[in-house]
Amino acid sequence: MSQNQSNSTERITSAGAWDLRHPGLVMKGANGEEIHEFTGMWPLKPDADLVEMQNALTREAPFWAGPGRTFAEATTHLGLIRTARWFIGTSTEFGPTLYFVTQFDSSLEKYFDDFVLNGKTNLLKAWGNCIGCPNGPDTTARDVVQYIARGQIKTLVCYDALPSLNLGQIQKMADWYEKTQKFQRAVAKGDGNVEDQVNAFFQRVGQAL
Repeated sequence: MSQNQSNSTERITSAGAWDLRHPGLVMKGANGEEIHEFTGMWPLKPDADLVEMQNALTREAPFWAGPGRTFAEATTHLGLIRTARWFIGTSTEFGPTLYFVTQFDSSLEKYFDDFVLNGKTNLLKAWGNCIGCPNGPDTTARDVVQYIARGQIKTLVCYDALPSLNLGQIQKMADWYEKTQKFQRAVAKGDGNVEDQVNAFFQRVGQAL
C-alpha cells in the first residue's frame, strides 16, 4: 500500500481495500437478501484500560467524540449495523484477548469503509488497548481499521432470525408496532373522540412511511 493510500480517510469499496482473510459468513433470506458478519480477536496489552473502553462504547461525551452523543447513536445513523458485541476472553494459548462480533447489511468491505467514520480517537479507545495497534502521530483512522481487519477469524456458523429484512425495514416495523400499541391503549381507555384518535393514528403512521 502506498503512503497516500495509508493516510487516506476516503471510502474505498474495492474488494482488495482491506487486509481481510475471509469474505465473512453470509446469511441469505428467502428472497436473496444478505446479512454479513465479522468476527475478530486481538491480544490485549498488559496495561489495557477496559474502563475507558467501556465508557467510550456505552456513555456520552466526553467519552465518545463521534457524530452522535453515544456510539450506539452514531452507528445507527449509518443505517448498516444490526448488532455489535465486544467481550474479553482469556486462554492459555492467547492470554487476555478482545473479541468483536458484528452483523450488518451490505458487504464486508462497505462495512469497513463506514467504520473509518468513527474516527481515530474513538477507535483507539477500544483497539488502542490491543497489542500491535498503530497509535503514532501520523496514524489515521484507516490505519486503525486496517489493523482491525487483520484480526479477523473465520466464523463457521451464524444465525439471524430475520435474514429477509434489512435494518430499515425492521426499524419501520418496530415503529409501527409501538404506534399501534399506543393507539390500542388509548381506545381501550375510552377517553376522547374515537374518530379523532383514529385520524391521529393514521397521521402518525403515515409520517413513518
